[in-house]
Amino acid sequence: MIERALFIVTIVGGASLGVLWPLQKSDKPAAGPAAIEVALDRSSDKHFYTQAQVNGKDVRFLIDTGASEIALTEDDARKVGITVDPQKYELIGHGASGMVRGQYVDLRQIDVQGIKEQDAKAVVVQGADVSLLGQPFLEKVDEIVIRKDEMILKVAASS
Repeated sequence: MIERALFIVTIVGGASLGVLWPLQKSDKPAAGPAAIEVALDRSSDKHFYTQAQVNGKDVRFLIDTGASEIALTEDDARKVGITVDPQKYELIGHGASGMVRGQYVDLRQIDVQGIKEQDAKAVVVQGADVSLLGQPFLEKVDEIVIRKDEMILKVAASS
């Protein structure tokens, strides 16, 4: 009987303590990585472009879902601190206008409005008119949605 009374007192005391004990609550939700969504408007030439930070410098890219490389113009490469050496150019592929020559390079970082890639491989393309943001960057994006005149790049929050 005493054992039963002690048991009940322990349960009631523990429950009371649990209800009455002040808990420290934060009004802020736990901070975690947020999802990123980048919206791009279609330009007048019907393509999608974005400004990106490459090695800390602004570069304008054409989003090219069919490009197998991240490609920089010679001017953009110089702007981001890459030494362009035509002596190092090699055949890197075939395009609509024939052989494509260029130089493979390493980029410290590409940042498109919070979507980042570290230590990216790219190619400086001889005679290119525009830098291309191709699959090596786009494969890091979880979802690409095109609706009428808008492209949305989505990266889910990582846990």
